[in-house]
Amino acid sequence: MSNFINNSGAFLNQNPFPQWQKEMNDLFERFNRDMGANRVNSSSISPNLELVETDRNYQVTFEVPGMNENNLKVSLKDNRLIVEGTRKQMEYTGQSEICFTELNFGDVLREVSFDEEINANTIKATCHDGLLRVTLDKLEPGLHQVKRIPIQKS
Repeated sequence: MSNFINNSGAFLNQNPFPQWQKEMNDLFERFNRDMGANRVNSSSISPNLELVETDRNYQVTFEVPGMNENNLKVSLKDNRLIVEGTRKQMEYTGQSEICFTELNFGDVLREVSFDEEINANTIKATCHDGLLRVTLDKLEPGLHQVKRIPIQKS
């Protein structure tokens, strides 16, 4: 192992890279925390999610604290699940003033793409305790959603 000199000029018999990695991790953690605190009224809130796949369906759970079915919209377009809505800031009465906040408010948007075709007719969504759960059934292999287009006489 090599000898290294610390800030006071003393030799150290240790590898500096674990300490350097810890300092870099701390730097990025502080950066992300500070940027999150400055995102008040941001228009790009992207809720965390969990995706579970079974042989028949996908189950997607989104963290949407403070939101409910009245301020969320769930849609499917081109095998993309789209969750959008608006998280409104709490209103305070009287002479209250926010001194510090880490809460995010504004437009919420998250999209999830699927490789397999989804049965748009059987999608189910529930929202409870700050969690939005969406279940998307897969189409059986070989089956495709086909819409017959009528031919009109010209």
